[in-house]
Amino acid sequence: MIGPSRLRGLSSAERTAACLVSLSYLDGIGPATLRRCHLEHGAEETWFDLLAGRSDRVVPIVDLAARGNPELGARLARQARQRDPIADLAAQRVTGRHLVVHGTRGYPERLVADQAAPAVLFMAGHPDVLRRPTAAIVGTRNATLAGRSLAEDLGEGLARAGVTVVSGLALGIDGAAHRGALSPRVDVQPSVTGVHVPRGAVGVIASGLDVVYPRRHAHLHRDLAENALLVTEMPAGMRPDTWRFPARNRIISALADVVVVVESRVTGGSLHTVDEALVRGVPVLAVPGHPSAPASAGTNALIFDGAGLVRDTSDVLLALGLDDPRPQGQPASDGVGAREDTAAERAVMAALGATPSSLAEVVTATGRSVSEVSHALYCLMASGRVAETEGWYEAVPVALGPR
Repeated sequence: MIGPSRLRGLSSAERTAACLVSLSYLDGIGPATLRRCHLEHGAEETWFDLLAGRSDRVVPIVDLAARGNPELGARLARQARQRDPIADLAAQRVTGRHLVVHGTRGYPERLVADQAAPAVLFMAGHPDVLRRPTAAIVGTRNATLAGRSLAEDLGEGLARAGVTVVSGLALGIDGAAHRGALSPRVDVQPSVTGVHVPRGAVGVIASGLDVVYPRRHAHLHRDLAENALLVTEMPAGMRPDTWRFPARNRIISALADVVVVVESRVTGGSLHTVDEALVRGVPVLAVPGHPSAPASAGTNALIFDGAGLVRDTSDVLLALGLDDPRPQGQPASDGVGAREDTAAERAVMAALGATPSSLAEVVTATGRSVSEVSHALYCLMASGRVAETEGWYEAVPVALGPR
């Protein structure tokens, strides 16, 4: 057991992060309880109360124990005394990985006010992709060839349009959507300012960042971590237990501006993601299928109940309030700069003044939706006409030619 004095030698923010990480390793504390411990009792206070055998002071744990598990406090105390929060924290910060705590800088804005926001998130890759419009593409693991092909087409088409594709990295529809968004055919070239433009994909997983599941998606796992974004609320080394997948689905829906279900049976994880989306007011779209096809039973039922119908990428862009940035049939290699500015892009350029502006300020100045402004900013950054620094946007000065 690490001594309290050594842990208290860290800064307040580091102590909170270290205690949250160690608490997340304890068997018996799930995401909801961890969130309550952080927000209601304090992560550091919870940790020291457990070490002292005073779990009776931690209301979230008292509430959990009252549900038929009276020995929970003692069991958590025994586990806590076997952990080293400083070592646990260091294990999350290997090259290319980092963590963010709810309520601190860097935590995704999309999750800050969510009713079930994770207390701590572990990330690998480029969090900036969450500033673009987002579409979750989900569906059955046991997908048809046609379903996987359509999911891949949707992923590629949305990524080309500057939309970030969010999914769960599972077999079937999820993996196909990620393959499309990460496809070499998607035109993601460095802007003229030389800034790297990450690919528009987010994989939300139910294990630690170092645990690849399913193994068949090891290449997608690596590609997301290096060129897009990989997100989890599970610390390093944690295996993907069955209960973690429904918990993971709430994060997928909370990160999405719209949820698209490509194929789903009558029951399944993708419908759980739909339920989480509906609770949050996130629009749900579905791809129709043959009435007798089991893989389409769930999606057909969603459409019957009022979900929007998806035929191709343009239907998803319409739901996002966006226009396809390229004319129909234009190849990706033509690049963003080969087209005229959209009305939203012109409005954004007009709104950007002499000093950097936040996304909220640009939205207010243009009178357009967050999705429209985010999409316009992405396209303008890709063409090198707008630069972004830590969430602040400014127009790139036009170089003066010879006089």
